[in-house]
Amino acid sequence: MVVVRPLNLFFAALAALASIASPARAQRPSRDWSHEDRTIVGDFTHIRTVAAASDRVFVTSPTALLVWLPHFERWEGPFLPPDPRLLEDAIGALVDPLDNSLWLARPDGWAHYEPELDNWTSGDVPGRVQGMAFDLAAPLGGLLLQTTSGWLQVPRGGFAAVDADPPAQPLRPGSAAELLRSNPSFQALGSQFLLDGRLTEARLTAAARSFDRLGWFIGTSGVGLLYLREGAAIPDRLSFGLAGEELTSVFAAPGGVWVASARTRTRPTALNFVASDLSDFRTVLGPPATGLPFTVVRQMIGLGTSLWAATDGGVARIEPASGRVDITDDRLGLPDGRVYAITARRGWLAVGTARGAARMTDSAAVIRIAPSYSEAVYAVAIAGDTTWIGTPTGLFFTLSRDGDLLRPAGLETVAGREPVLGLAWLGETLVALTPERLISRDARGRWQIGPVLSTQVGRLRALAPDGPGIWVAGERGAGFARLDLPIVRPLMIGDLPGEPRDVAVDADHLWVATSAGLVRFRRDAVRP
Repeated sequence: MVVVRPLNLFFAALAALASIASPARAQRPSRDWSHEDRTIVGDFTHIRTVAAASDRVFVTSPTALLVWLPHFERWEGPFLPPDPRLLEDAIGALVDPLDNSLWLARPDGWAHYEPELDNWTSGDVPGRVQGMAFDLAAPLGGLLLQTTSGWLQVPRGGFAAVDADPPAQPLRPGSAAELLRSNPSFQALGSQFLLDGRLTEARLTAAARSFDRLGWFIGTSGVGLLYLREGAAIPDRLSFGLAGEELTSVFAAPGGVWVASARTRTRPTALNFVASDLSDFRTVLGPPATGLPFTVVRQMIGLGTSLWAATDGGVARIEPASGRVDITDDRLGLPDGRVYAITARRGWLAVGTARGAARMTDSAAVIRIAPSYSEAVYAVAIAGDTTWIGTPTGLFFTLSRDGDLLRPAGLETVAGREPVLGLAWLGETLVALTPERLISRDARGRWQIGPVLSTQVGRLRALAPDGPGIWVAGERGAGFARLDLPIVRPLMIGDLPGEPRDVAVDADHLWVATSAGLVRFRRDAVRP
């Protein structure tokens, strides 16, 4: 019996839940997102299938579909199927010779993607799928699947596979073996380009000859998509996405964002630049032999041409152009090498560590502040000679380098003694983030305790100012709140592919770093 799963466009955004291993996986998005309003960027270094049409190249990872436009040298996507399993186990891909749509073979069935309609359909078949083909002698017949039970055909526009004869003139997917036969030197020179930034060797996973027969598009597990021109010895790398999806921090920079991914069992710590229009991706992995000298980035800022990061290995100063990384830690004057927070204002840096706070110059000279305080500092902010410090027991400030920490008058309430996890300036108003709410101090020194927001998006952990309000990220979602009002239209897991970790805003977009990738929302579509 053939089991068929027609897939409605309305549920397409559900694929964002593919990588969440938690009860939140079953949650649905709050709306039917268009690709322009919401784009999810993940790790596309592991390619499963490649198929080339006359005007585009279809590339699938285990979680998403990308489209490369060779004539324009740019990407479209990622596009997410309604059922993540459609791509997880894909074993082959072919472009339909009649309409340039994409067909995928899976061990237990097939999937069909029509790019002009952004529409997916799929179905199961009896037996195990061993191959796929079109019969050029009968071009109207549809997709043919070779299974352990014999040949089956999926008619165009149909949902059920039926018995069929073997193809008389088969059009089959390309393969890595065919690539190597056509380019004998490719395998011999593989050590020069089949290595990632940590010198780990990638393997070939798929290959498709370009439609014009002038080269090969090559899928790998480790370095993403490559293009080998006819007669060339070394392929070009067509980069897209992040080097890791367990994200911890995001920072809006000119032209895009920097996002940090944490070290995992299979991926190294990485700093990734993502252009606002997704036209440029760059990765900093550190020296090949050692990688970056830290595991987790907790916060990032920019100062001059440098990127500065609060990490579990100290304050890191990164030069994006060269990839150089310099570390300042407790051996160079910091109270502790475990750094939780970093900020910059008017030429000064301030950092919070596991055992106190310090100021730094842009040359990394360290000046300890409030030396009598040696507990954790989760957040810092600068206002002239005053340094504001967020601690496990509330917000404090110090007026000089050697002064003690002082609790502000007006914050003696229970809310004022909640842990302060983030600090930001909204114009001249200082905004403090606690696990439950926002607390703010205006230019006249008046304090305001905001409403509880954690009931809407979970315990809060990050904030980013935006015009008249603040974007906050919690354990279950993110949202925009004014200082005295609750969140309007929160973005929950479902709208997000994983647990939110950090947020950033630029002129056109809201960016949310999650445990399962980076989300770019069109700002006009999500801000009330």
